[in-house]
Amino acid sequence: MLLLTVDEHSPEPIYRQIIAQIRDKIAGRVLLPGEKLPSTRRLADQLAIHRSTAAAAYQELWALGFVDLSPGSCPRVRDRMQIATAADRGEKGLVDWQATASQPSDALWQSYRRLDPPGRESTPALINFASMNMDSRLFPLESFRACLDRAMKNHGDVLLGYGARAGFRPLREYIARRLQSHGISVTADEILITNGSQQGIDLVFRMIAAPGKTVAIEAPTYDYVLPLLRFYGLRPVEIPVRRDGMDLDALAAAIAADRPVLIYTMPTFQNPTGISTGQAHRERLLSLCEQHRIPILEDGFEEEMKYSGRIVLPVKSMDRHHLVIYCGTFSKVLFPGARVGWLAAEKECVERLAAIHRFSELAPSMILQAAIHEFCQSGHYDRHIGRMHRAYRKRMQTAVRALQRHIDPAWAEWTEPSGGFLIWLKLKPPPRPPADWKAHLAAHGVEATTGGSFFYGETPDTYLRLSISPLDEGEITEGVRRLAAALRQLHSPA
Repeated sequence: MLLLTVDEHSPEPIYRQIIAQIRDKIAGRVLLPGEKLPSTRRLADQLAIHRSTAAAAYQELWALGFVDLSPGSCPRVRDRMQIATAADRGEKGLVDWQATASQPSDALWQSYRRLDPPGRESTPALINFASMNMDSRLFPLESFRACLDRAMKNHGDVLLGYGARAGFRPLREYIARRLQSHGISVTADEILITNGSQQGIDLVFRMIAAPGKTVAIEAPTYDYVLPLLRFYGLRPVEIPVRRDGMDLDALAAAIAADRPVLIYTMPTFQNPTGISTGQAHRERLLSLCEQHRIPILEDGFEEEMKYSGRIVLPVKSMDRHHLVIYCGTFSKVLFPGARVGWLAAEKECVERLAAIHRFSELAPSMILQAAIHEFCQSGHYDRHIGRMHRAYRKRMQTAVRALQRHIDPAWAEWTEPSGGFLIWLKLKPPPRPPADWKAHLAAHGVEATTGGSFFYGETPDTYLRLSISPLDEGEITEGVRRLAAALRQLHSPA
C-alpha cells in the first residue's frame, strides 16, 4: 500500500507534495518499475483530497516521465532512464570523441588545451606578464552602463530583433568616419561588424580556405591564428620578422615560390614582438602585393595605442586597388568583454564575408553594438583613449626602465615599443637552461608567455613575451625584478 501524507497548512500545493513523495519513493527504489499506483479515486479517498488534485499530480508525474497512464488502468511506475548523477558524469561516456571528431577539429582541440589549459588563471602570488586581458581597474563602468541604458531607451525595439546582417548601421557609419582619421577612406557599406577581431580573422580564412592553399604569415605571429590555419587546411609560409618588420625580400621569394593567396600582417605593435613598421616598409609591402594581386589581411588590433613617435598610417590608407582587408577591434582599448570588432574592405568582399557570418551566427549582438555607438558618439571613447594613453605610456616607460635596470644584456635583448602592451625578449642561451620555463618563472613568482607558440615551425631561439596590459607600475617593476632573479639564477656559476 502506498503511504503518503499531505499538509494542508503547507505553502506547497498539495499536488506538488504528492509529486515530491512519489518521486522520492521511486528514486529510493521503494516503488519499482511496473508497480501499480492507486487510482485517482482511491488516492483522493486515502488523502481526503479532491480527485482532480490527485489527477493533476499523476499528470505532472507522467509529463516528467515517472509514470505511465493508460485509460481504464491504474497508473504504473515507468522504467525511465535515470538522470546522470555527478559521479556518473565523471565517468567516460559511450562516445569515442577521438574517433568521432575530424582530424582538423581534433588538432584545434589540442591547440586549445595547450593555449588555454584548465586552471590557466593566474594565482594571486604570481605577477602575470602572460595575460593580454586589460586592467579592469581602468574599465569605464559607469559611463558605459549609462550608454547601454540610453541605447536601449532610444533603439530598444530595433535592438531586440535580428538586426542588419553587417551590423548596427550607426556604428558602421561611426567606424567609417573614424577610419578616415587614420587615412582610410571607406563607407558604412564597406564595414562588417564582427564578434571581435578574432572572428574577423576567422571569417577571412574561411572565405579563402581550401586544402593546400598557402598563406604568408609573419614569424613570429599572433598565436591564435596558427590553429585556425591548420583547421582550414591552409599552408602557412613563415616570413621572418626583423627589427623593421616582415622581411620583404623573404616575402618576395615566397611569393615567387609558393604563390600565397593571402598575406597576414600586423604592421603596428605586432603581436608578439611589439614592432611597428615604417612608411617605406608599408609602401613596399603594398606595392609587392599589388604587383602579384595578392590580398592583405591587416590586423590593426592595437592601432589606437600609440604613445610616442610619429604616427604611421595603416597600409589600408594607401590601398587604391581594394587589396587590403583591414581588421580592427574595440576590445583592446575599451575592455575585452566588448566583443565588437570590424572588417573594412571592398564592398563585394564585405558581402561575401557577411554571407559566411550570417550562416554561422544568425545575428550579432545589436544591444552591445548600439551601446558602443552611444559610448563613442557621446565622446566617452575619445576620453577613455586619452586616459589609456596616459596610463600605458607611464606603464611602458616603467617597464623599459625596469628592464634596463634589472636585466643584464648578457641575459636578454629587446626593442622598446612605441605603443601597445607588449615587449618581446630574446633570451641569450643560459649555461643551465631550465627543463620547463613556465615552472622556473613561477618558482620566482612571475608568469610570461614563452615564444614557441608564436611560430608555426620550430625556432632555435628562446623568447619571452611580456604583456603589461593587466598590470600597474608597481606590479610591473616587481615583476621585472622577479624575472631578473629567475634569469640571474640560470646565468650564475653553479
